[in-house]
Amino acid sequence: MTTQKPNRVFLSYSEENRGFVEMLARRLQGDARLSFWFSPWHSIRGTPVQEQMEDALGEAQSCAVFISGSDQIKGWQNVQMRTAIQTRVEDDSGYRIIPVLLPGATRPSRRDLPPFLRRYEMVEFTDADDERAFQYLLSGILGVPPIKLEGFIETEKSKAHLAPSPSGVFEHGYGLVIGVAHYPRVTPLPETVLNDARDLRALLLDATACGYASDNVISLLDDRATCDNIRAALHELADRTGPEDTAIVFFSGHGAFDPRGGDSRQFILPYDSNPQNLPATAIAGDEMTSLLNKIQAGRLLVLFDSCHSGGAGDPKGQLAQFKTGLSEDYYQALAQGRGRAVIASSRPNEASWTLGGMNNSLFTHYLLEALRGKGKTLGDGYVRVFDLFRHVADYVPQKADQHPVFKASAMEEDFVIALTHKGN
Repeated sequence: MTTQKPNRVFLSYSEENRGFVEMLARRLQGDARLSFWFSPWHSIRGTPVQEQMEDALGEAQSCAVFISGSDQIKGWQNVQMRTAIQTRVEDDSGYRIIPVLLPGATRPSRRDLPPFLRRYEMVEFTDADDERAFQYLLSGILGVPPIKLEGFIETEKSKAHLAPSPSGVFEHGYGLVIGVAHYPRVTPLPETVLNDARDLRALLLDATACGYASDNVISLLDDRATCDNIRAALHELADRTGPEDTAIVFFSGHGAFDPRGGDSRQFILPYDSNPQNLPATAIAGDEMTSLLNKIQAGRLLVLFDSCHSGGAGDPKGQLAQFKTGLSEDYYQALAQGRGRAVIASSRPNEASWTLGGMNNSLFTHYLLEALRGKGKTLGDGYVRVFDLFRHVADYVPQKADQHPVFKASAMEEDFVIALTHKGN
């Protein structure tokens, strides 16, 4: 159940503008179902970044160049802009280049723009909610006049619709749900961690919601979530799934990493973790990558709700040499491969909050909402990966200084992960 299409646009930006561009990227996918290349989500570790950018620019049909006023375009963004212009001049006269002026910047005069950008009509955003500018951006990306844009997008979205499940069951869905709160040798986490795991499992199995079969979801909570049991459950998931299947792996508990090391020094902490010997009693990043790579499901979504705060505290002093949470490189490594995506609850320097009066952690609260169909979907009775991310990324930061992280190799694989009996 994948929808494949060419990348419509390469998003070229400077690092200080990443937040605004990411917000637009969520809208491009969530509102218009456009595929694109956005480095923080799609770059592949171990491959030179210049080669990745060249390939992505060549595969795209347009390039949006985001500009903060009259500041010079420099560094990688300058290389990207010039490559895009060269593509238009030498290879494809239909390749579109769209200068995009970001909010708060003074409109540059033509002479302030890089010479090769002066001939292109600019899109100007006055603020994050500038709907007119967003429509102009879509028009430029798609090469469709604004007056025809709505009908074109609806037609494209309708092509991605899938037929309803004839049985009313998400027959090829499998899940592994892990929650650890009452660590014996590491600072315990709030009871909401276990609520998250219980509620997610219940929702996946709900015949009126996600529709997973009753024997297809494994749950490991607290003392059942030992290192050996987690490994065994991942092996079982690998044995039971194949190319036609969809699998979800959810972990809520402590994560830690040693900034002096690579993947082998990043760990998820099972119930029986010993802070004096994490390499032997926790699951390191390279081992987790290997375990997930053995899962041959055609579609795999990994969800992390770790680095908890809001009364949770940090691991005990024995973990002083480690940092709580996991790095974005760790998530990116797990997301490599076709039909793979990772959504994490927060950036590495942020806490994953539990707020008073909520039965679940902030991230999982909105994750469950999206699985119930409360976020944007295509309205065909299915929830897709990006439906989840769009919902948590839009709503979690409104409640706390917490920004969910998304990683995937290819956005054209916005695959189905559950049924929803509440389309919109």
